[in-house]
Order: sequence, then structure tokens, then C-alpha cells
Amino acid sequence: MSPISVQTAEAVPQATGTYYRILDVAEALFAQHGIQGTSIRTITDQAGVNVAAVNYHFGSKDRLVFELIRRRAQGLEQERADLMDEIDARCQRENRAPRPEELVSVLISPTFRRLKTGDLGWINFIRFHARLIWEPGAERFSSQMASQGTFERVDDMIRKALPELASDSALRSWRLQFVRAAAQQTIIVLAMLESGEEPHSIALAGALKDFSVDRIERELIAFVTAGLRG
Repeated sequence: MSPISVQTAEAVPQATGTYYRILDVAEALFAQHGIQGTSIRTITDQAGVNVAAVNYHFGSKDRLVFELIRRRAQGLEQERADLMDEIDARCQRENRAPRPEELVSVLISPTFRRLKTGDLGWINFIRFHARLIWEPGAERFSSQMASQGTFERVDDMIRKALPELASDSALRSWRLQFVRAAAQQTIIVLAMLESGEEPHSIALAGALKDFSVDRIERELIAFVTAGLRG
């Protein structure tokens, strides 16, 4: 296997140390091959460390995945919480309910902001996260991606923004799945393009580069907002 490109996305002390090198390499490999398709031996070979280093720092492959998710998901979670605080404050000042597009922006824009930096670490993480749902046993990692409190808060704001959905939890849940699927597909295609790959299996793939990332973000927010409204 040829060497992979890695880049630490978060500015952290000792980012060139063994601990972060293992995380960066694992992130890039998981993005390309998935968790099941990446062995600890492959990670250690690419990182230039021995298996004992993985055991010392993480204890197991699952703990390595947990830590990989945690270091990026925490920042995303906090930004979304801060944005929801801003919406709450704005709605209180203006004496109104939240707008659906405001909530959709909370879910989508933090990831786009990181993608637009061109940081290879975030691009790898976005690709890894997008394929995580298809990994066997992926549910054991779901608690790391978003807290129950975040889900409950988003759901509460959707019920305020769209009162017609307030009494139908099944419809709200499915529409959120539609939002997630559209956003996930868009983000993974963009991450592929940002890493220099062209998704040949997608119809009219050559035209995908005709839009800027900013325009794609605006189009995606408008599209999924309309879908959330139904």
C-alpha cells in the first residue's frame, strides 16, 4: 500500500507526537478503506510506529476510533450548541419562532466551514464519518457523534419552527433522515473533490466543479429546508 497523506486539523500541543500521528494516519485510512478494511498493522506501518504504541495510547481499535471521533465531534457539537443559543436569543428578541432554514444551517454550516479550510485532516474525517453508518457495528460509535441533548434540542426547535410536525414524531424523524442523507451525500462528494478525486459513478460528474463550495452550501440549505417543510 502506498503512503497516504495526513494532516492534523486541530492545533494541539505535541501534535507531531506518536499519539496524534496514529490518529491522523488512522483517520486517513478509515476514510479510504473503512474501519473493517483497515488493520492495526496497516495503521502502525503507515504511522511508522509499533503495535505496542497503539495499545499503550488507546488500548484497542475501538478506543482508537472513539478518540478519533471525539477530537473532532466535540468542536462540531460545541459550535452547533452556540449557534442554537444565538437562534434562541434572536427569536426571543424578535418574539418569533425559529425558522426552518436557521435550523438547517446549524446542522450543515459547521461542517462546510471546516471543509472550506482545505484542511486534509477534516476532509479525511468527513469522508470517514459519511461512510461510518455503513460499518458493521457502527452503532457503538454513535454516542460520540452527537449527544442526546443535541438531538433533543434540534427536535424541540423543529417542533417550534414547524408546528404541523409537532405531534408526528415519525414524520419528523423521517424528514430529518432525508435532511441527513442529502447533506451526507453532498459533503462526501465535496470531500472527494477537495482531495483531488472525481466521483465517476455519479451522472454528470464533470459538472460538479462548476459551483463554488459557498454556492453548494446555499443550494443545499435551500433544498433540505424545502424538504423539511414538505
